Amino acid sequence: MKPDTIIELNHGAGGSLMDIFLSSLINIYKNKSVEGGIGADEQDDGATIQISKDSILIVSSDSHTVEPIFFPGGDLGLLAATGTINDVVMMGGKPIAITCAILIEEGTRYSLIEKVISSFARTCDQNNVAVIAGDTKVLPRGQVDCMYMSTTGIGIRTSPNVIADNNVKVGDKIIITGSPGMHGASLIAGREGINLETDLKSDVAPLVSMLLPIAESGVVHAMKDPTRGGLGSALNEFASKSNVGLILEEDSIPVNPAVNGVCELLGLDMFSLSSEGMAILAVVPEKAEEVLATIQLHLSGKDARIIGEASDKYLGKVVIHTSIGGHRLLRKPLGEPIPRVC
Repeated sequence: MKPDTIIELNHGAGGSLMDIFLSSLINIYKNKSVEGGIGADEQDDGATIQISKDSILIVSSDSHTVEPIFFPGGDLGLLAATGTINDVVMMGGKPIAITCAILIEEGTRYSLIEKVISSFARTCDQNNVAVIAGDTKVLPRGQVDCMYMSTTGIGIRTSPNVIADNNVKVGDKIIITGSPGMHGASLIAGREGINLETDLKSDVAPLVSMLLPIAESGVVHAMKDPTRGGLGSALNEFASKSNVGLILEEDSIPVNPAVNGVCELLGLDMFSLSSEGMAILAVVPEKAEEVLATIQLHLSGKDARIIGEASDKYLGKVVIHTSIGGHRLLRKPLGEPIPRVC
């Protein structure tokens, strides 16, 4: 990036502008991995450090600035714990510990902070994740919007292979575990005061119990949760990093009617809205139906579908076979269409 570039909200919104921004920042660093493990250059959900012949440490960092702090279906504390825990799971790791740093605006009521941290702690407890360290800062009014949280998750991978988002193979089936865009749509609906006949809520939820056993089975080549930048960003990262084409069937993609309604009202693209309790998986084809059935046993996975496959055509691109028989290119969005969703 040019030195006089003015940083915009989209530079942190999970799309193509953020890719350019991150690449510029990462180039500043000299040492970016430990003994050949996954590091900053890979821009995956986390990094890896080999700690023994059979064990790999997975480390993932995140910051959370959602607005409003309490939103339909969740809150800042639940979101911070969930996002970090899920990033460890996306690399096939068992989450074991987390750190928590908070920035608080002067004048914030303690009752609000206690409620957020209690939600964070409850989510960690439910997933057997220990809160092992943290930091707290209080800043003058106006320097923080109420409360921000920054976390680092730690997990262990005992299988010989770490799941990485650059490992999609030609022939892999692409599975989505739920309807995309529910987190982003629920936040924007609340902010805009949209009245819906059905109560749209964020899908924010840890995916440990649903996906970790599958990840440990060795049939998953790649896995990703489509948070900032949404499903379109996550799928394009699969395709570009793995140098495969992804061919999807539009009719197979589960669509939540309320999400679709918000998108039609506001002219948004469902594929660019974030999810916080959903993942995409690239699975060996002969095990795809079995994996799908296992996911559908869980409440968070009841709408799971096989939506397409990886191909040696359209390398690096995502192509959707539309319901009317045509094809369209699904490009990576510039970023999340609304700020501060996670």
